[in-house]
Amino acid sequence: MSGNLKARPATVNQVAMMVKNVELDAGFVYSSVASVKNTFVIAFFCFNFSTFLALGFGYYHLFSKNSFIYRFANLINDLPVAVLHTVAGAALLLAFGRNVLGFISNTGLAFMMISVVLAMFFVSYLLAARAIASGADQIEPELVDVARTLWDILFKVYLRIILPLLKEAIFSGLVLTFAHSLSEFPAVIMFGGNIQGVTQVLASHVFTKIEEGELDMAVTASAFCAVISLILVGLLNLIKKEEYQKCLKLLR
Repeated sequence: MSGNLKARPATVNQVAMMVKNVELDAGFVYSSVASVKNTFVIAFFCFNFSTFLALGFGYYHLFSKNSFIYRFANLINDLPVAVLHTVAGAALLLAFGRNVLGFISNTGLAFMMISVVLAMFFVSYLLAARAIASGADQIEPELVDVARTLWDILFKVYLRIILPLLKEAIFSGLVLTFAHSLSEFPAVIMFGGNIQGVTQVLASHVFTKIEEGELDMAVTASAFCAVISLILVGLLNLIKKEEYQKCLKLLR
């Protein structure tokens, strides 16, 4: 009987440790699932918004290079390359924070899901714009001139002739923007914060786990993010290879 009583504290401690481990695992699963969901939802909105504006940039790149709108947009495109992403996040916080948009909420647009979308968009839009501009540069000028004789309105030329020719460039921009959005951290953490279940994405989830000393969990989340990025890049290369094979068949 006394032996059983002596064994109880050890048994209770073991059960307590098991419960604690289960709680930690459940917390990790919840935070991981929430951050993955947020990452994919936000990246989806980001690459759609980026592609939509990049198509507009492609129009001006092809037909109105000397316009003020094109020159201004081209300058904005280079900002994410020249400016630190931490500084970009701080600028977004000042521009859309409570000092300017305090009538929307106590923090303006900061520390909401839309703030993460804006942060990802700011640093990822460049990839979509450059991909579409590069695709437009590969179109033969003679083809564009012939198309302009069919319709007086340039928008119709762009919509009916140019866009079908840009499908590979558009897809490349989509994939690159989405892959880059998965790994963005400085601008997101500055403008969107790191609120679990609200604005926490994969990159900030990894940072949180490292900060908490849970290296194994951080490595697991990092590996998942790396695998997704590799799959996207591999898919992009596969599509490019198929397009190249189609071109070879046409030449034959």
